[in-house]
Order: sequence, then structure tokens, then C-alpha cells
Amino acid sequence: MKLMYCAHCQDIVRLFPEKRSCKCGKSWGHYLEDKSTTVQTWPSLSIGIANPDFVQAERAFASAPKTFSPEITMRCWINPVSEPDVTFVQGVQAEESPAAAEQTGPPQ
Repeated sequence: MKLMYCAHCQDIVRLFPEKRSCKCGKSWGHYLEDKSTTVQTWPSLSIGIANPDFVQAERAFASAPKTFSPEITMRCWINPVSEPDVTFVQGVQAEESPAAAEQTGPPQ
């Protein structure tokens, strides 16, 4: 699962195939058809959550919602710019020309 963190308003948004924006509207992102690769605006952050960890944590919480346990923890990370399944683009340019926007994304 990937989340997008907006560097402008500090909102966190779960990404879906449909384009979604943060609260302030300066960051947006979505999954591509492969359901793994995301496109999102720079300088937002791409946050990955280990899917198996999330499933385990959700089940553990559902079985004992008042109890803390290591089973309700999960691994998550910020995807680096070099991550092949995250493409960063500039917001306005991406609307006009996705190819041009990809060339003006984050520092390499």
C-alpha cells in the first residue's frame, strides 16, 4: 500500500487508481494500471506500508482492540526517488504534458 504525504499541508492520502489530492490541493497522485506503480507530484513523499504487516496488524487489532501488542505494529518507509515503482512529476506540467513533467521531477 502506498500513501502520499504532502510537503505543503502535511496531509496524508491513500493512493488509488483514481487521482487523489491532498487537503490543500498542491499534491496529487494515483496508481497506474499495473496496480503497483504510482505517479505523484514532487515534492510529496511516497510512503510504503508492508501489506502483510498491515493485514496482520488489522487482524490483531480486531481480535483485541483494547490491548497493545507487537502484532499491531507494521513496517513502513519513505520510498526514495530512485524507487522504480514511484514516478514523481511536477503538478502543473503533468496536467499539460506527462512526458515533459517526468523530466522536471525530483533531483536525481
